[in-house]
Amino acid sequence: MTTGPSARRLTTAECWGLMEAEEVGRLAVTRRDGAPDIFPVNYVVHEGAVYVRSAPDAKVVSLDARPAAAFEIDGRDEDGVWSVVVHGHAARTVDAVEIERSGITRVVSASPRYKAHVLKLSVDTITGRRFADRTESPAQPSSRPPAAAPPAPPPARPRAERPEPIASHRPRPDGLLS
Repeated sequence: MTTGPSARRLTTAECWGLMEAEEVGRLAVTRRDGAPDIFPVNYVVHEGAVYVRSAPDAKVVSLDARPAAAFEIDGRDEDGVWSVVVHGHAARTVDAVEIERSGITRVVSASPRYKAHVLKLSVDTITGRRFADRTESPAQPSSRPPAAAPPAPPPARPRAERPEPIASHRPRPDGLLS
């Protein structure tokens, strides 16, 4: 993979450093129908693995059947924007000592749901890239001509199928979610 002049690959150590400094990422799994699904999660990194707490929901069901997973974080700092991607295999872990040492029980979740399961993503690969920040300071006028107005968005297309109801929300008699 080549990167342009404004992008550079991050070293493995830089990737782990960014992973350790953040607390929210996205866990990608494969659903029963083979389609990808992605979930925002609070996480912690410990001894080369990513730990996540989860309610007994689609993440757990998907990973029980298909443990291959990906995990991604991104951010912005004084050096620009960056992205780190992890590929590996995830499974539930029940080892109380491992769970305590990982620190996952001390992570405060943004979700109010009870998180009975601890998932451990064993990392096969970790990669990252950093991109130079392309925003310009208002004090530094651009040498480029002003950009044209963005084109109007295309008209919305009807969905091919209804989304599945959220498990914690019961459908109303008219078919809408409450």
